[in-house]
Amino acid sequence: MSEIIVMLKSESGLNRMSILSTQSFQEFLNKVGQILNKPPESLQIFLDGVLLTSKISPTLPMKNVPKFQDGIFISVCVDLKKVQSKPQQIKTPEQSKVYSAWGRVANTQQLQQVDHKIHENKDHALSQFCQHGPQAKCINCLSQSSSKIEQQEKPEVNKCKHGEGGRCLNCAPYEQEKKNTKTVNKILCQHGPNGKCPHCIDEGQIEAKHLSFDQYLHDMKFKCRGQHPDNGRCNNCLPPTMISYKVKKDCKNHAPYPKAMCNNCLPPSILLKRQAYRHVDYVEFLNIPEMSSLVQYWTSKGKTEQRMGFLYGYYAADPNYQNGVRAIVEAIYEPPQKGSFGHVDLIEDPAQKHADEITISLGMEKIGWIFTNVNHDCFLSSEELRQAAKYQQAHSVKHPEGCLVSKFLTVVLRTKKDNPDEVVPEVYMVSDQGQQLEYDGIFKNSERRKVLQVRDAKDEFDMLPSFVYNGKSVKEFEPDFFIVNVAHGYNPNSNYSILKLYDFPVENRTVIAKQQDLKTFLHKHQKKPSHHRFADFHLLLYLTKLIDIHSAANIAQFIANECEITKELLDIVKMYATGV
Repeated sequence: MSEIIVMLKSESGLNRMSILSTQSFQEFLNKVGQILNKPPESLQIFLDGVLLTSKISPTLPMKNVPKFQDGIFISVCVDLKKVQSKPQQIKTPEQSKVYSAWGRVANTQQLQQVDHKIHENKDHALSQFCQHGPQAKCINCLSQSSSKIEQQEKPEVNKCKHGEGGRCLNCAPYEQEKKNTKTVNKILCQHGPNGKCPHCIDEGQIEAKHLSFDQYLHDMKFKCRGQHPDNGRCNNCLPPTMISYKVKKDCKNHAPYPKAMCNNCLPPSILLKRQAYRHVDYVEFLNIPEMSSLVQYWTSKGKTEQRMGFLYGYYAADPNYQNGVRAIVEAIYEPPQKGSFGHVDLIEDPAQKHADEITISLGMEKIGWIFTNVNHDCFLSSEELRQAAKYQQAHSVKHPEGCLVSKFLTVVLRTKKDNPDEVVPEVYMVSDQGQQLEYDGIFKNSERRKVLQVRDAKDEFDMLPSFVYNGKSVKEFEPDFFIVNVAHGYNPNSNYSILKLYDFPVENRTVIAKQQDLKTFLHKHQKKPSHHRFADFHLLLYLTKLIDIHSAANIAQFIANECEITKELLDIVKMYATGV
């Protein structure tokens, strides 16, 4: 019974999943549906441009599906008609399960909430912890009958109008009962002190000042419970990223603007306040040697030439936050650039697409940018915040709720104010409101680092939103209103990372990698398995120039799957390294 690793490409991004070769094609569809939070019947699976859902029998084992092999890339499209025909129900949030592949945390369950499928047997329902088919049953299954009895015994709870973490007179008597139930359930745990199971999955979750985005949406919907249909929308539960700050020029109530205008056409007023949620809750750095190398190179220039790079990694569910999302960083690509004391100018880079293709073959994607800084006057300057907003907008993905969201990160390597020799990372994101305002062209260039300025109207027909702070209309303000802090930390354990090595010369620096560097590198790591020996991001980038992008991408796929690289590819690399 072998396991097949599958890479899913969808409008939500890149996901990784695993399926047993003995499982049926229908079970595969069900699992993809859980990952994307879509009904299986609405999915269209493409392999090499061929639609599989109409050609493959649902009962056919996966090992018998043509060309379906370990590490395969699958494209998934969703039939929106079939999705909309099934009204969505408001679900109580459950902690997403973190799936592992090859012994490390994978990104197969990023951002999506598990869609609980109801069994044909009406006595129980699948939970997110079930690993069996629809006809089987285990201790993790949800009891339908018990939930109905609970609703009958506690009708007051259904009158609550607050979020999941709130309390009112209707539900206060049951709070102590919930605490007692948790204590009893924890006694049933069979794992060690650092383990998690359905009995204690909510224990030890971090109380952060920012809610995760999915939890925030759930709380918004919870307030509207019973006020409108489950698939309906109102101002209370409308995703905030769907708001535009431009004049509405296609209003159907009157002639097109500027011939006519109504209140619905005007840009909404903006009350300056900090965002209550965030799209990424925690950033985990696995590339500690690579970050140290960047800091050392920056320091060798006297910290007068700032450096920047793009971060590559993947996303995973974070069990420490309710419906939390974790970003895992494994590589930094430093494009050609020219740095000054307070600014970095990028130079046109034809090799950027090679870096993107290599990381896709490794099962990763571009998840942020990083830059050095010696200023301590603000967290992000007006210019830095606007640039971060542009990057976030360019890397937006479609959320299951239908709105565009971005999980693109901004990491600042800054010297400590009281100790300039020590450099520490800071992780931020721009709020959805700040990102949308930059996209709509509301801001203008500011000569002051600590001030964001609203541009002037171009003419009498150019309508701009008004900004309100402390009851007064303002035209300039601090960038801090649009900054979201993200927690972060290091993980020195390389057993869970895709990339294992970080000692090959970095591209686009003063010292350029040569053929002798390749020979020395391979000799240094000759006793390691081939998929470990080549697991260096900068080595793979060098191979794209030395050999070709296709050979380097094939090697990257072997690294991602932790399989031995074929002798033909090894011989090609050896030939270029030794010249024999």
